[in-house]
Amino acid sequence: MEEYQYITEQLDRLLTDYIRNDRAAAGMAVGIVYNQQPIYAKGFGVKNKETGEPVDGNTLFHMASISKTYVATAVMQLVEQGKVLLDEKVTTYLPYFTMQDERYCDITVKHLLSHTSGMPDEDDYEWDRPQFDEGALERYVRSISDRELLWDPGFGKYEYSNIGFEILGDLIAKASGVSFEQYMQEHILNALRMDSSSYSKPDVDEGLLATPHVMGMSSSFGAKVSSIYPYNRSHGPSSTLLTSAAESCRYAMAYLNRGCLDEARILQESSVDKVWQAITPADDFGYYRKVGLSWFMGQYKGFEAKAHGGSDTGFRSNLVILPEKGMAVTIMFNTDYLGLHSVNNAILDVLLGEKVDMIPRSLTMHVAGILADEGEEAAVQAHISGTDDRAAQGFVSADTDFSYRFIAQRLLDNGEPENAIKVLELAVRIDPDAEELRLMLDQLAEQTLKP
Repeated sequence: MEEYQYITEQLDRLLTDYIRNDRAAAGMAVGIVYNQQPIYAKGFGVKNKETGEPVDGNTLFHMASISKTYVATAVMQLVEQGKVLLDEKVTTYLPYFTMQDERYCDITVKHLLSHTSGMPDEDDYEWDRPQFDEGALERYVRSISDRELLWDPGFGKYEYSNIGFEILGDLIAKASGVSFEQYMQEHILNALRMDSSSYSKPDVDEGLLATPHVMGMSSSFGAKVSSIYPYNRSHGPSSTLLTSAAESCRYAMAYLNRGCLDEARILQESSVDKVWQAITPADDFGYYRKVGLSWFMGQYKGFEAKAHGGSDTGFRSNLVILPEKGMAVTIMFNTDYLGLHSVNNAILDVLLGEKVDMIPRSLTMHVAGILADEGEEAAVQAHISGTDDRAAQGFVSADTDFSYRFIAQRLLDNGEPENAIKVLELAVRIDPDAEELRLMLDQLAEQTLKP
């Protein structure tokens, strides 16, 4: 117990300082499993910047693509029941599924689960035009009949696809005979006693919800409440799980226990092995360079790691499991632009017994905040100071060119083109030789000046 106390005290200090010192943050929740036991589920910051209500370990966050790992779990349950075969064609279960070219006929369930179907990704989730009825998923599957595959289905090529998981959600509904949301609730969430969690936003306690925040710079730099909540039943399987730090730990423990928790078994041990078996290389997720059935796999400091991240309007999330250490970390942000990896790595390092003095923050986010509050000259000096003394001031090393373009694009996406231009003007002043920064600035300035 003394070991647990030391760990929790270290985490309290690090995470409290991180949220307090990062002007771009809103709220965050962290759940931790250590030695197969839940030892930490706490919140930091606020659910909503306008109300100031604090986040806690029971606050519900939109988990974005971590939702996909639950979908894979459900598909494997149906495989165990003999209702679905991994190597069967998707059209066997969804005869109305068609695409523009005939190669779609070769797509199997396993292809979709492993992002090897050749399926393109979605670029409009219609969060601003949500559908709430039970027919939404089937309509979406029918609506992609004009899409084309990127290449032949097969395990040689990887392309991350949210579309593939909407198809899997519809397959779960048709194979089980109940709606996708009902199946997930009854067979995974309720089974694990994740009583507040749901794929259906209308069914959860509104008082538990974290509010999504996007990047703004109109009054000050940082989090502003999003006018859009990322919910749409057409995209439930890929994205819309709502859960808390506390309840996410129960899901992680079920996987650490090879498919069971308390009296509930959600998967056979052999199914856990299949889900976590690497199928093809993937380079989307940092340390995690291979993909299995939805999960990404790699190593963290010599230990086998299974992980998935998520990002949608106003939210970011990450879940990583180290099976041989009996550890799991889940992180939830109600902002969509803060980096998760610095926080994730700091927590893992503490759990592995390493000394961590601080969680590094983004220098470019800090400089953008100075620009908003104090002007360009002060921002230039902040950049120089932060670059010269990055480690001591607690800033993470980053590609400055990319980081400033990222900030500008987020401001542009959120309806603040003038502020995006200010950031790019600052960035070009800091790095006059950055061609991509200058090109983006010139293009944006031209678009903004058009009548």
